[in-house]
Amino acid sequence: MTITVEEVQNYLTILTDENGKEAPLLAQRKRLTDAIYTQIDSGEAPDFDHIAEITAGMLRDIQLRDFMLGLPSERPIAAVNTYLASFMDVVPGEFIAPVASILAANLYSIEEDESAREVLSQALENNPTYSLANLLRRVFNSNWPADALKAMTEELHPKVKAGMGI
Repeated sequence: MTITVEEVQNYLTILTDENGKEAPLLAQRKRLTDAIYTQIDSGEAPDFDHIAEITAGMLRDIQLRDFMLGLPSERPIAAVNTYLASFMDVVPGEFIAPVASILAANLYSIEEDESAREVLSQALENNPTYSLANLLRRVFNSNWPADALKAMTEELHPKVKAGMGI
């Protein structure tokens, strides 16, 4: 079973107020990041509603996506990768680029280069203009050291959280 395009679009609508503007971001960010922490810490597979909402959140809010990119500095990377992998087979292709990009970066940072490249190709195949996926393609192709990518995301994570107000 997979999540439908309509389900993700419904969450995109929910995350936007009646005037077509983003709903108050601080409250959204706090709720979504708390849900992410709770889900990862539980070790259980997320349900489809959670996956659809977090997918929509990462599409709507680049800082939420960047929060996810730095999450392995707070939680075990294996748990984060298991969480993200649960999205890969159920999220419609047109929405997968943020999730696939983050998972690819995580895989690269633990030197699983072949897997990282495969996941990144899914992001680029579904959204060739997605900025994070294109940046990661340059990182991977330059053979940038995995430790450097990991150090960069760990250094940026507290700044992203502060910028999000969490």
